[in-house]
Amino acid sequence: MRYRADLHIHSVLSPCGGLDMSPAAIVQAALDKRIDIIALADHNSAGNLKALEEAAQGKIAYFFGLEIQSASETHLLALFGDRESAEAMGDYLYPRLPMIPNNPDYFGDQVVVDAQDRIIRMEEKLLLQSVDMEIEEITDEIHKRGGLVFFSHIDRDTFSVISQLGFIPGDTQVDGIEISRHLSLEEARIRYETYRDLPFITNSDAHLISDVGCVTTTYELKKPTFEEFRLAVRGEGGRRIFYDA
Repeated sequence: MRYRADLHIHSVLSPCGGLDMSPAAIVQAALDKRIDIIALADHNSAGNLKALEEAAQGKIAYFFGLEIQSASETHLLALFGDRESAEAMGDYLYPRLPMIPNNPDYFGDQVVVDAQDRIIRMEEKLLLQSVDMEIEEITDEIHKRGGLVFFSHIDRDTFSVISQLGFIPGDTQVDGIEISRHLSLEEARIRYETYRDLPFITNSDAHLISDVGCVTTTYELKKPTFEEFRLAVRGEGGRRIFYDA
């Protein structure tokens, strides 16, 4: 079966996320747009993943993500099939973030909420900064916890592996490449012909509720589970990514 997925959505915990980006609102927006699978991926934190799980349970398929900023200011999209692994990754990252306080007036609020949109706490440490880890170490830690990792929005002029390093290293252990909403997968596979051996996906990278599902990737899966998604990324067992969807 074919499933449409948006696997890179920011909640109100990301300082650049809109204040209406609660997990419950994200779930409803995805349902309204008939999306089959979603993932929350806040900057360097798993703090709102429990609320996502509770809000999405029985309504829509979901994975657990984080968008991690490496020491080189390269963004990496980490995806997991279970909340515990994603939260363990978040716990690993937190002490590796510099002790710089958030300035809500400049960066925006960082709000941890529950599935009913009630505020649990405000995150005081600035999440929108680099962890003290290089790409290779981040990738290794994601894989140790059973996750998959993608270079985020490689076509962007900032915070992408190409904008920061100028190229994708030939020895990279990432599982794939994410393209931003501004470039189709077909166009990306032409522009980035050099990297066609890596799987390409696209997601909304939504920071506003209206942007949830503005682009999606379609996958051929037997069912909307993380292990089926893993097979599609690897092109195994008849599962695949549709580049012309």
